[in-house]
Amino acid sequence: MTELVRLGSNENLLGPSPLALDAIRNACAEAHLYPTDQDQILKEKLSAAIGHGISPDHIVLGNGSGDVLRMIAQTYVSPGSQVVLPTPTFSSYKRVTKLHGGDVIEVPLKDYQIDLPGLLSAITPETTLIFLCNPNNPTGQIVTHQQTEAFLAQVPDHVTVVVDEAYIDFVDDPAFPRMTELITAGYNVIVARTFSKVYGLASLRVGYGFGKLESIAPVRDRRHSFESGRMAYVGAAAAINDEVHIVNTIDMVRNGREYLYEALSKIGLNYLRSQAFFVLLTDLPLDAQYIVDEALEQGVILRHTTVFDMPGYVRISIGRLEDNRRAIEALTNILQANDLI
Repeated sequence: MTELVRLGSNENLLGPSPLALDAIRNACAEAHLYPTDQDQILKEKLSAAIGHGISPDHIVLGNGSGDVLRMIAQTYVSPGSQVVLPTPTFSSYKRVTKLHGGDVIEVPLKDYQIDLPGLLSAITPETTLIFLCNPNNPTGQIVTHQQTEAFLAQVPDHVTVVVDEAYIDFVDDPAFPRMTELITAGYNVIVARTFSKVYGLASLRVGYGFGKLESIAPVRDRRHSFESGRMAYVGAAAAINDEVHIVNTIDMVRNGREYLYEALSKIGLNYLRSQAFFVLLTDLPLDAQYIVDEALEQGVILRHTTVFDMPGYVRISIGRLEDNRRAIEALTNILQANDLI
């Protein structure tokens, strides 16, 4: 049977950080012990990596970045609260809002870009949170530093802005926001990040958030004791130091994007240029679900973006060169079978 190529979930197909694997193997001998100081060690390493005055006290750890989003919502959302977010975007923002009784106010993208003026116009006295995914998932587009700073300057004090930077490591646009500067400047913003992408540790479920002390302290109060295990903390701490794996993953994604742009153009499929771990196919000549189903028949998993309330589009995660080639081969076969090339 042909091995499945997993290009539907933005998983790092280079695998986990080798340094993390070694650390996890060693930590397995202590699997019978609760993690005691491993979380603090990880926060200290994150503090050193982030820099710009972000101390361990400015950081909260979670069982994946989804857990960080859960804690933020639990802190700032209650029945009657309103949460403003762009649409389409990552589906967890809507989920954690509804979980805590909040009302979701959605602001459609404009030409695939987050409509910042639209988000500002949607704010009411009941608004407590705004979620921004940057780069946005599933479009791969960014909001720039200048745009973000101007936006934050207009957000009322009673609103906390959450910026999800799950894909920050793959951005090569120099205009991307420098969120630590904006936090240091005093803006009411929390940044969420993950170890699932560049570090290849999706199954360990480690994420983190950081912001100014006044914003992050109440979030930490919602944290479960030992929300991740000893192996997760130790593996994540080791992965931060694995510069070879980090560089190899970034190169894989950035080179893979360029490969997909060229290959998709050759077979006549439209796409958005991306700053993330994926490329979104647009203006499809065939039904999106049909494309996904037919690709799966050929052993390639793609993502129909209905999960983002965005029917009619297909998202391709970026893998190794051989994985990307399999995806293009499958798409080529589908188009040829329908006399489109």
